Formats: sequence, C-alpha cells, structure tokens
Amino acid sequence: MNRHLVLVPGFGGFDALGTLRYYEGVTRVLERTSLVLHYFPNLPTASVRTRAEQLLSFLDERWRRKEIRAGDEVHLVGHSTGGLDLRQLLLNYRELEGKGPAGGDSALQVLGRIRSVQFLSTPQRGTNLVRRLNQPMVRTLLVRPLLRALYESARGLRERGTAQSGRLLRYVLFRNKRQESANWIDAILDTLQACYSHNAYPSALARAGYFELLRWLLNMACDTSALSDLSPVRLGNAPPSPAHEGDPEGERRFLTGHGIRYASIVTVARPKSGRWLDLFNRLYAFTAESPDSRLGLPQAVQKLMEPRSARMLSLADNDGLVNTVSQVWPDTASSYLVDADHADVIGHFQADSAGGFHGTFKRYDLLNSSSGFDALAFAELWTRIASFTEGRAYHESGRTPRRPAASGVQSEAHP
Repeated sequence: MNRHLVLVPGFGGFDALGTLRYYEGVTRVLERTSLVLHYFPNLPTASVRTRAEQLLSFLDERWRRKEIRAGDEVHLVGHSTGGLDLRQLLLNYRELEGKGPAGGDSALQVLGRIRSVQFLSTPQRGTNLVRRLNQPMVRTLLVRPLLRALYESARGLRERGTAQSGRLLRYVLFRNKRQESANWIDAILDTLQACYSHNAYPSALARAGYFELLRWLLNMACDTSALSDLSPVRLGNAPPSPAHEGDPEGERRFLTGHGIRYASIVTVARPKSGRWLDLFNRLYAFTAESPDSRLGLPQAVQKLMEPRSARMLSLADNDGLVNTVSQVWPDTASSYLVDADHADVIGHFQADSAGGFHGTFKRYDLLNSSSGFDALAFAELWTRIASFTEGRAYHESGRTPRRPAASGVQSEAHP
C-alpha cells in the first residue's frame, strides 16, 4: 500500500518554471517518509472549475496507469487558489457520485482512495486584494494586453534573445550584482537567463524551460478567469466558485461520509517598518484596506506551533496576498495559524544569493516579509502536514526535525 501526496499549486501556479519550483524544498523535507509525491502542473490563471476538471483528469490518469492502485491512499494539499481547486474537485466528485457508476467509474475509484485534504493559505472566501485590483478596465486595458505583450516578446526573441534580455535587465537594474537576498526580481531574471545554454544537455534543458515559459505566459494571456473566483463578491456572469456559493456544512458532511480528514493552515505576516514602497508592504496594505465583511468574521485561531496559544484575527490581518480570516475553513476548530507570508510556506523564504541552489533550481524570498519564518519552521510545518496523512493531529507530529544545514532544507524526523 502506497500513500500518495498530491500537491496542487495556486494562482499563477506551475510545477517548475525556469529556476523556480512552486513547492521548493518539500521533496527534501519529506524524503525520509513513505509518501509518494505528485506535483500537479496546474493551469496558472484559469477558472477554479477549469483547474478542478484538469486535476480530476490528472488523478484519473494516475489511476488508469496504475500509479495509484486499489488499497493505496491519496492525500491532497492545495496552496492558495489550489485549495479552492480541491474544494471544486470534491464538488465534482459529488456530482459524479450522484450520477452513479455511469458518471465516471474510474474517477469514483480515485474518490474512494482519498483520505485527507489540507488547505494551505487558501482564500476560501476570496481576498480583498483581488476585490481592489480586479476592475474590468484594469483587466481589459492592462492585465490581458500586458500578458499578451510578454508572450509575444518572448516568442519573438526566441531562446537566445530571451536569455540576453534577462542579462541586460540585470545589468541595467543591478550592474550585474546579485541582491543580498534573492527575491521575485531575481526569480524573473534567472528564469529569463535560463532559456539558453551552449552545451548539449544544458541546452536541451534550457530549450524545454523556454517553451514551458511560453506555455505559461500564453495560458495566462488567454484565460484570467481565476481573478473572478478570488473576489469576495461574484462578478457579473462569472461561473459560480466555492469562494462565493460554498456550502460548508454540505461539504463537511461529504468529507466525513467518505472518511476524508480535513484541516486548514492559515497564515499571517506583519509589514516591515519604515519601508512604505516595499513590495510586501504595498501588497499587505492593499489587502488590509477596507476589507469586505464577506471575507469572514474576526475570530481567534489556535497556533500550529504553539498548541496552547491562539491569536485574535481581524479582517485586515493577512499574509501579503490573502486575508487570514478568509483562510479559516470550515471552522476555527479545523484551522491552525502559522506566522508566515503567502510564499514562505511553499519554501520561498529567507533566500541567500550565495546559497539555496539545488541543481538548476533555487529558493527565492518572493515576498520578503518580516515574518521570521525560516528553514526550521518550514521543515516542522511540512513534517506536520505529512503526519496528518498518517491519521495524526498536527499537534501529534512527533519530534521536531534537526535544524537544516545552510545549503538546503533537510529533515531527520519521521512523521
């Protein structure tokens, strides 16, 4: 019997892009467990319904190929919008189940294997950031044309030109010097530069990375429907989303009836003092300003790392992208608070330009908040996520992993 852990990326998501992995370091933390890891290559900005359909097909294909077999267990983790994808996936399974075996026999076989679902920094009722930025004029006149222009530029420049543009931008911005902590700018420039190489095998990898970048940009340019799913208020004729028309009690009954355990890990970070123009501070401020009451109620949530402690959350509290109260689902008893920004929990924290290299991939501090989340906290978090798949509560995760070495995240714990 194998235990499969399927990791679903969120908004803008991918498995690997250039030098960036979406879930960075998870494999290393969980390498000593018996879990079989599956990284789902999500559509970046398609609607939650479209993404859930793709995920259902992905799981169905794993079953048909006998990668998942009778007697195996399937455990699901969704970060950010990926958590909404999981809720929609389960709603799709409910519909198929209502149609009987004719509705999708192999799909229902997979449903019978699912044993747990964990939501990580998921905007269960949307995020105030999207409500403030997702205006029709902005989407029509700015977002879509910009994405299309980026795609056409990369396509026109080809592999060599795209790589050269990355080098040129690095020289213009930083005079070829790397910053103290590699952040989102470094992630973009490194991804561009990785599109071309002279040597045979690296050239093949670079070429594959280039076309993956093109595919990612084209998918976003063609479909940004996920923005509607992430607004606390349903927009126009947008299709219904779990964030808008969810039935928590019905969803809970379905999960319980199928023996599927569930939990939400919610994240909160604080802005940096004295740095108004900092990216994280700007995102935090947009997300915190005049939040919609539909995001959730102010409430106290227990801390994951401190079982006897709780924190009272306001509507304004957030992790840089998602209001924390919106991440609480289906109730506070099933939700656990972590001091981290939105990207910390997927491995993009406290990057050092001198280290963090793992093959062709690197770790970037994408949001660069002052959360204090570090490699030890990351290993502890994912050890607890793994222990949940064994039927244990987060607070029963076993011994704390040894502090990781500076060169990478390692875990000596068996969850």
